Amino acid sequence: MINLDTTLTGVGAKSRIDWLSKQFRKIDVQLVVRSTDYNRFQEKLLKGNAQLFYFGWNADYPDPENFLFLLYGPQGKVKTQGENAANYSSAEYDHLFEQMRTMDNGPARQAVIDRISQQLRHDAPWIWGFHPKDYALYHAWLFNRKPTKVGNNTLKYQRLDPALRERKRREWNQPAIWPAILIIALVLGGAAAAYVVYRRRS
Repeated sequence: MINLDTTLTGVGAKSRIDWLSKQFRKIDVQLVVRSTDYNRFQEKLLKGNAQLFYFGWNADYPDPENFLFLLYGPQGKVKTQGENAANYSSAEYDHLFEQMRTMDNGPARQAVIDRISQQLRHDAPWIWGFHPKDYALYHAWLFNRKPTKVGNNTLKYQRLDPALRERKRREWNQPAIWPAILIIALVLGGAAAAYVVYRRRS
């Protein structure tokens, strides 16, 4: 038996929990869902009274360290009220994390991150359940803009090319002068017809 502590509510949440319960039944494990409000849920995490739970994180900045610190032992939620809600503790992981966090980006740092990732796959303190993807269309003059589910502060990284924007705007937004020509032609045609009628009556 495994307890799932959750704050999920509503139709969408019921579908997700029903699916999860079905998956656990396939391996002969009973999933007990303990729904609660967010304050009670937080209290359970602070006391270490949650066995299985959903949790997430929005990146503050685009770097692996911004996610890997969530499993750093000294940040354990029960011991220090830190962000390590899983209370994962591994001397090897902590050593690698401390080494990685102060390194400059490059092959050496990436090698340490790869070792950290390998250890996390082995120890499995988390179950990575969601890998969302976004798709979007952007103008050619907008750079450093990619759809993402993990960051909500990406505006500061975006860059515009005003010259390209102006060139494309002029190319795409050619004035439609045919309505003006048509109106002038109709006015002139009407004036000519009126003049002909006037001359005939004179």
